[in-house]
Amino acid sequence: MHLLSLPTEIITQIFLNLTWKDILKSKSVCKAVYELSQSTALQYHVLLGIAGYRDGPSNHPMSKSQRLGLLRRLESSFNYGDFSQKERIPLSGYTPTYQLQSGIFLQGRHALGPNYRTSGVNVFRLPDNRDGGVSWKLPDLVRPIRDLDVDPIQDLLVLIEGGLLGSTAIETSFVSLTTGDPHPLSSGSYTMPISTTRNVASFTTIVMGSLMGLLVSDLRFIIYDWKKGKTEVDLPFDNIDPVNSFFFLDQSHFGLIRGGRRPAQIEIHKLKYNEEISSGSDLTAVYHLLAVKDNITVGEITCRSDPPPNVNDISTSYTDNQVYSTPPFIPRLEDRVLILEMMFWRSVDLIATCVIAVRAETLMKIPEKSICVDGVYVVTADLWMDETHMQPSMIGGNWACFVYGSRFVTLSFLDPINFTGEPDDDDDDDDDDDNGQKLFWPVEIFILDMNPRLVAWAESKGCDETPFGINRTETIDRRIRKSSELVMHNILQEPWHGGCPAIATRFIAEGVTARAADDFAVMLDGERLIIVKLKVNADHTRLPLYMDIYHS
Repeated sequence: MHLLSLPTEIITQIFLNLTWKDILKSKSVCKAVYELSQSTALQYHVLLGIAGYRDGPSNHPMSKSQRLGLLRRLESSFNYGDFSQKERIPLSGYTPTYQLQSGIFLQGRHALGPNYRTSGVNVFRLPDNRDGGVSWKLPDLVRPIRDLDVDPIQDLLVLIEGGLLGSTAIETSFVSLTTGDPHPLSSGSYTMPISTTRNVASFTTIVMGSLMGLLVSDLRFIIYDWKKGKTEVDLPFDNIDPVNSFFFLDQSHFGLIRGGRRPAQIEIHKLKYNEEISSGSDLTAVYHLLAVKDNITVGEITCRSDPPPNVNDISTSYTDNQVYSTPPFIPRLEDRVLILEMMFWRSVDLIATCVIAVRAETLMKIPEKSICVDGVYVVTADLWMDETHMQPSMIGGNWACFVYGSRFVTLSFLDPINFTGEPDDDDDDDDDDDNGQKLFWPVEIFILDMNPRLVAWAESKGCDETPFGINRTETIDRRIRKSSELVMHNILQEPWHGGCPAIATRFIAEGVTARAADDFAVMLDGERLIIVKLKVNADHTRLPLYMDIYHS
């Protein structure tokens, strides 16, 4: 029986088992196959593959045609830096911490008093093309919040409390994002006993499905299953070989960044998942980072990569509640970008910083030439640096940038301009020029996308077109940004050759100027770009003024 003699529905199901590349190749076989490839189901399948997404649950209320239209519209907005809608939400209250995940923006709020400690959380479900959003305040807490993370699809808010001078424990609670009550699926809070004569300096908290990773500076690193109440990994602080940061690759693999080694390294671990006892993990690979000279130390390495929402269940279930509804598609885990910022010190002086961006897939696939030692693959810098994107000070003052899938934002400042309007509420004399006039810096924002399929498309067809079928006729600032070579003769033993290009699209936000690097935080998620205007005081407290939301 000839394939094309089968019913169209059956042929379509057969083709949906092919990769998007194979479907594109098959279009040239004959007219009948070409016409088949133009069906909504196959176009959606192909564009999901190109965009680096995977499909959502089969019972999602959006039809395939609606999903295809939404995918085209969102991808075109980010690729062209053109969002048709802008809304401003006023903000108030000093903000020590904030978080963005899948259309949910969290703002920690301060209690009154000289220490401005975070006493509660304000929640914003941000507006989009479907509704105008909503906001609410969660009840005040007894102890100050030191850090938080959120997973809207699970109605989950993770709160880290304690760790201040005189504390005997750090407590992690798992509560409902909607009400602030204990989460119904949580086995209870996690308590970490401490004995310290000073405040714990920093926390890093990341939720990945049923797992929570928590790094407490100078104390320990844990991975905790908040549903089972089981500690999977527990590593005490090692002053000689500290963990600077961490990330999740998927539900079974995580990375530890160790800056005290020479060279600094990324360890890839696989969880053991022993049901009876604390599981631990197996070290599977070590990736070498930049090697510095003997008189240089890597003082700090920070990492940013947010897991997409609902990594476990999005393909099988649909949720729609007050807080969140399951998206029709999300980024593939391997297409996410991880951003590492490294700080180089000579004695007590910070002399340079650099930023390395790398796709998660690079850390999931061991290069063939890697050496295996006692079951652990050693990936030297020369084997993987070509798959990184390197731009010194690429993030500028916006290290609080947010990553979604293969995209992230960069923030830089152009030549200063004189202030000519009326002074604003945060007017002071810190940035006067020699004539007593106020100086402001225009802000330049670029959306960077390390999706290799979009880069290849732009290299072959130019940057004015995208594969998503909505093309622009007016001039746009969209280009292929090559990765720079990092030399730093006085710092590095050998240059770092970043070979992974990115698509850079300039986003023009009218009237956005800054007095200092911390005046703005620029964030993005799967549907929108957000600019938060902040006033930074002399005591480093931050007062948010407003949040501009751009969406299509």
